[in-house]
Amino acid sequence: MYMNIPLADPTRELKHIRKFDSRFNEKLNQGLYVGGDDVTTFENNFKEYIGTKYSISVNSGTDALMFSLISLGIKKGDKVIVPSFTFFATVECVMQLGATPIFVDINLDTYTVDIKDLETKINKEIKAVIPVHLFGNNSNIKEIKNICNKHNVKILEDVAQAFGSETSTNEKLGSIGDLGAFSFFPSKTLGGIGDGGCVTTNNYSFFKIIQKLKNHGQNKPYEHNMVGYNSRLDSLNAFVLNEKLKIFNKIKKSRRTFYDIYFDNLKKYDWMKLPIKQNDNVVLNYFTLQVSSKIRDKFMKHLIENKIGVGIYYKKPVHLQKAVLEKYKKITLKNTEKASKTVVSLPFYSFPEEKELEYLLSKIDKFK
Repeated sequence: MYMNIPLADPTRELKHIRKFDSRFNEKLNQGLYVGGDDVTTFENNFKEYIGTKYSISVNSGTDALMFSLISLGIKKGDKVIVPSFTFFATVECVMQLGATPIFVDINLDTYTVDIKDLETKINKEIKAVIPVHLFGNNSNIKEIKNICNKHNVKILEDVAQAFGSETSTNEKLGSIGDLGAFSFFPSKTLGGIGDGGCVTTNNYSFFKIIQKLKNHGQNKPYEHNMVGYNSRLDSLNAFVLNEKLKIFNKIKKSRRTFYDIYFDNLKKYDWMKLPIKQNDNVVLNYFTLQVSSKIRDKFMKHLIENKIGVGIYYKKPVHLQKAVLEKYKKITLKNTEKASKTVVSLPFYSFPEEKELEYLLSKIDKFK
């Protein structure tokens, strides 16, 4: 007997929202789909949750990154430190502005920036650093901030996969750097019903620039102070995100329970390396193992044959992508390249059912 176990399932959370169907249909029938109170309310609730003075909702996590870099004044010829073990958008935004990505390696325990490599590459030519809080892990942001302060370098936190995660001293990721860029892609810890994103900051100047950029450069209706973009969060999406934000403590608790069940049942296997949760304040977006490159394909095939969702994030590092290789010389990032050959992500989502967990663990147990 087979069960279908998805890699991610954002619909689970909707079932835990009070009277969701009727309330969503009520919003739908109001006919307000762009802007409005739901967007404003969400932005206010979001900044309050993160703990920053400002938040600006946008159309995607990619736009959140792009507008943040523009607000920092990043331009052609500037150098920006980024990890290569990340989704392409992190580096893509740097390149679209004509700036040069300076790639750093990662720590194999957390898949985030290797601090020692960062220290060797940061200098007076670096304009910004983008620490990626990958899979929900804290990218040693306090340590990075100390390093950047010494060199007068700005920090843009990529929090696309880490909404809800905190430092060991209870500071929300996305509140520590100069700016934080979030994604509300449906599979994220705070996922919407489409694309969406947000920027957080305590800097009024950055806030005003991004506020204009997202809406065609307008200072007020039909007054365009700069050339901008069309990047607005849909009203219905904002309504859903607001409702998920209300129950996020439940979402967080269920994800932590899922992690604990995985960890307790999989730690006996010596052929896999389990993800390390740095502290109890971390909320993982993906549950990512490391297995030998010799057995990864076989392991994935076994799971897929048993109708279990599986993924690789990321199979080819950014510094080895054609779009990057055509412009920059090839470099070697030892840990990044090792991770790309060994990582595999298992199903991980909110509110898993007991029968799903039993099935999933039983099938993993039958491998090898």
